[in-house]
Amino acid sequence: MLSWVAVCFSGLLHINAAYKGPQWQFYLFKPLTIVLMMLIGVIGGEASSYTYLILAGLAFSLVGDIFLMLPKDRFIPGLLSFLVAHILYSVAFWQQFEGPMVWWLPSLIGAASVIIFLLLLPNLGPLLIPVGVYIAVIAQMAWGAGEFWMSAHTQAAAHAFGGALLFMVSDTVLAFDRLKGPFKTSVLLIMSTYFCAQGLITFSILS
Repeated sequence: MLSWVAVCFSGLLHINAAYKGPQWQFYLFKPLTIVLMMLIGVIGGEASSYTYLILAGLAFSLVGDIFLMLPKDRFIPGLLSFLVAHILYSVAFWQQFEGPMVWWLPSLIGAASVIIFLLLLPNLGPLLIPVGVYIAVIAQMAWGAGEFWMSAHTQAAAHAFGGALLFMVSDTVLAFDRLKGPFKTSVLLIMSTYFCAQGLITFSILS
């Protein structure tokens, strides 16, 4: 429990620093929050391919976080890092899936993803293909987590699905913030949903 208090405290310090400073807290506590989650997973997770894949996804997310908050923007390297993280999460979720697929789920997620892409389309320019691929990958990651939950109905699967959906929300707000222009509450929305998403996915290896 104390370890998760530390995670929440670290995440809140990063969000607060994004608005009020100091700058060193902004740069320290975002990656530290993910590092703490990784340590919790290493200590509390069982030795399994699912655990290793989730930990690897957290590691690539950490790299993506660092790219995205560098003073000189590294949006494409950050995007690629998170793309790898979502692929790793996808493999972990699909490995747990057994039974018939629920086809209405990808229909809903796919429809939402197409709407998001079309809303972003006028602002994409040279990012058209990278962003399109990224949206497709995160959508199928959420689909895989959803199928995992619909087939298993376990606490771990519920955490995975909840985390995947929150990740979609976080990345959608981030995309609109980056491509259509920032708004006052964007950092709060992006980072709160992002940290909750990663926390739930980490929880899925502890359940």
